[in-house]
Amino acid sequence: MGELSDLRVAVAGLGPMGRGIARVFAQAGAAVVVVDADAETTAKGHAKLLDEAADSPVEVTAAASVGDAVRDADLFIEAIVEKVEAKVALLDQVRAAGNPDLVVASNTSSLSIGELGKAYGDPTRVVGLHFFNPPTRMRLVEIIRGAMTAPDVVEHARAWVAGLGKTAVLCADSPNFIVNRVCRPLYYESQLLVTQGVAPAVVDAAVKGALGHRMGPLELLDFTGLHTHLGSSETALREFGDPRYRPIPLTRRLVRAGTTGRTAGRGYYDYAAGKPREAQAAVLRQPGESQARIADGEITVYRTTGCTPEDVAAVRGMSGRVAVDSSHGGWVEHLPPGVGWVRLHQGREGTFAEVVADDVAGIEPAYDVVDALGAVSVPVLALPGLVVDRLMWTMVNEALTLVEEDIATAEDVDLALRLGMNHPTGPLERLAEVGPAEVLTGLRGLLDRFGDPRYRPAQLLVRQAAGAAR
Repeated sequence: MGELSDLRVAVAGLGPMGRGIARVFAQAGAAVVVVDADAETTAKGHAKLLDEAADSPVEVTAAASVGDAVRDADLFIEAIVEKVEAKVALLDQVRAAGNPDLVVASNTSSLSIGELGKAYGDPTRVVGLHFFNPPTRMRLVEIIRGAMTAPDVVEHARAWVAGLGKTAVLCADSPNFIVNRVCRPLYYESQLLVTQGVAPAVVDAAVKGALGHRMGPLELLDFTGLHTHLGSSETALREFGDPRYRPIPLTRRLVRAGTTGRTAGRGYYDYAAGKPREAQAAVLRQPGESQARIADGEITVYRTTGCTPEDVAAVRGMSGRVAVDSSHGGWVEHLPPGVGWVRLHQGREGTFAEVVADDVAGIEPAYDVVDALGAVSVPVLALPGLVVDRLMWTMVNEALTLVEEDIATAEDVDLALRLGMNHPTGPLERLAEVGPAEVLTGLRGLLDRFGDPRYRPAQLLVRQAAGAAR
């Protein structure tokens, strides 16, 4: 018998997510019934589900209607189109079936559980169960607690997720929940870097090389569809009313042109020209390619998080081959002649370097320095935060904002990003490694240089930096 052999589950919506959710419950021993918009769609979806599970057969039955599916169920999960009107209409059918003990769960990735609970008529019975694609492989489930969701419903949800062999994180009802919200600045800043002249392959190669992400943010946006991201960005801006969540105009232009990503053949990458990983490999530079050589003991790397007058004076006073290791935007104006500019990161496979190479700013790439250090590198423009720090700082800031707003705990935020996005390190674990002062200095540098509220530091970060300094 499976872990959930006493559970009766009804799943509505037989797209990839609904089919996957039905399969994982069936594999855990639950009695599963599925239904879709009409009899024909239900039959096709049910047949496809059984075909997909051919290597590991499951018992799943098809219902003639929503009412038939939920009448004897303990748990109902909807995984239909991400439109509130459609979900409300479905919940009307569920309510009409007359099962007062039913727990109603939505697999929504962004819509309000509180709003859906109110539409259902009994918000105490409604909870979010956000599975990640594909549900049969991804270990994370976000449990979203509406303002009126009963505590026992949340505990039932936790037990059911554990019975599936998956890991739950708890999130208060807030737009985009944990993973999608914390990753929002990762996507925004990547898009902005492209508008500022950095090639998509450079952005993705830097993120993969320095942060160990399996897929770069722009490649991932192309994979999921730029239209999907744009829609969620518009929802975030509408829900939060904060300009830091406004969509990026370049993505809007791409969507309007129909170049929505991999499925369309073009998005941030042109798929007729090759695969994203080929473009990323082409911009990476292996150590030892420089014709210049540095004698032992003649290289000095000056590491700093800022660009103060004292920093500049110290660098000017150094002899031999000198490079500044920093991502602070002030160096674009104050880098002394003949000094290189790099940013070194300890990646999963050794040192990874961003090397500033900017003809417009008159900065020559210090490839001889990264060769001497044995670092794989990628050329970047002289922009505040460069690539990696800019993305990481803004993610850390968003993660802290969730904790500050009591949306989720720090532990659940890190766990969600590790399991939901396969990030090797959670954003708040990264904060603990580098310290709040460095992140705060970086964000203030971005805010000063760009003048954009996207980089407004969370007050929790300000307080943490002050506490560490004392």
